[in-house]
Amino acid sequence: MPARRGVAAVPSEAAGVRGTSAAFSVTVLVPGRVRADIDAVIASAPGVVVCYADEADEADARDQRRITLDADSGSTLAWLTSALRARLGADLLQTEDPVFTVASTGKLTQSLCASVTTGHDLALFDAEADRRVIRYLSVHPNHTDRVTGRPRRIALLTDASAVLDFEPLAAEAALPAVESQAAHLHRATGLDVIPMPVDAHEPADLARLVGMLAPGFAAMVLVHTHVRRIDAVRAAMLAAARPTSPLLLDSINDGLAVAATAAILNHLRAHGIEPARARVAIVDPGRGGDLAGLVVGAGVRQVTLYDPVLYGVQPLHGLAADLDLIVDLIGLARPPDGVAVLRTRPELPPPLDSASLGPRPLHALPGLLQAAVTMRRPITPAARLAAVRALTMQTPPGMLLPPLDLPRLTPAVAAAAVEALSARE
Repeated sequence: MPARRGVAAVPSEAAGVRGTSAAFSVTVLVPGRVRADIDAVIASAPGVVVCYADEADEADARDQRRITLDADSGSTLAWLTSALRARLGADLLQTEDPVFTVASTGKLTQSLCASVTTGHDLALFDAEADRRVIRYLSVHPNHTDRVTGRPRRIALLTDASAVLDFEPLAAEAALPAVESQAAHLHRATGLDVIPMPVDAHEPADLARLVGMLAPGFAAMVLVHTHVRRIDAVRAAMLAAARPTSPLLLDSINDGLAVAATAAILNHLRAHGIEPARARVAIVDPGRGGDLAGLVVGAGVRQVTLYDPVLYGVQPLHGLAADLDLIVDLIGLARPPDGVAVLRTRPELPPPLDSASLGPRPLHALPGLLQAAVTMRRPITPAARLAAVRALTMQTPPGMLLPPLDLPRLTPAVAAAAVEALSARE
């Protein structure tokens, strides 16, 4: 493997390279002699571009260079790709888009847990072997988790009703986002997370699918699903009164709301404000699931639930002088001056590398999922509050939340939630 060297080449008026993103990137394979041409294209770019160049292999007579260029926006990327093709020509330029290259891998895959090397190994996968286990389960139905892989298997469901900031999509169009969530949850928990977009037009359809799929999974997690539909699914499951309800988590109540509550507490603590005396307004609270309940449960006694559709924005400006914090779930175009604003939009989470500055579902969801699977119990409000406390304890000074790559983050949240769930015994 050639050594990798990061070289920033940006217009002189650019403020820096932080505005670029791998989401707007192109990789080119070119002869080393045209590197100066690439630098000239970058220098005239309409936005910020950062160049990461691989060193050429000395043994490679062709002197090929693989170069990745990160841009600051889709428009800059489109200009960059067009300009490179115009300057170098198709015969010299080979391009690939890393975003689509990664997406086409599916981002995670299955692996065999048992050996299939010998004929004896293969016989353990045969019908007679299966018949023995199934006969055992027919007599001991409560032992399924002991003799199958179900305890490791998680269904990641979406009806594509709230995928980032898109309008409702066809279910298959949600796959890239669900596959990314599955990869993140697998990386954090080690569980086998299966991305499953489903064509469910009504919440009742989604609730039936959850019940139908439940026998094969330790838990279900609803992601990229509108909070109203999440609430309707949970209500339908309660109304169905099943003897054993499937474990169901979601990225709003068990993710975003928990992380946002922790960020609120950390902000108040950083400014020397006791939660019991804090004055917090939550703008468009319906988007936050149980956020308001968690905030009150965490000790904040003065919480204003502000509906911008009903009241408009101007009255919020009038309230600003009496507030310590505004939690913005809708994306206010012009928030009031003089009061801190925590932007907590479910559709637009902060970038992974700056997640310590704003809440993401991944702060809490992996640990709560681990706790639910370990205890085989649904997540309760007490478990969510325990996760809030764990997040605040793991947050370094000067930050709103812990970095997502903090090694002890998921274990700390899981341990706190397990202790809360165990207290019910």
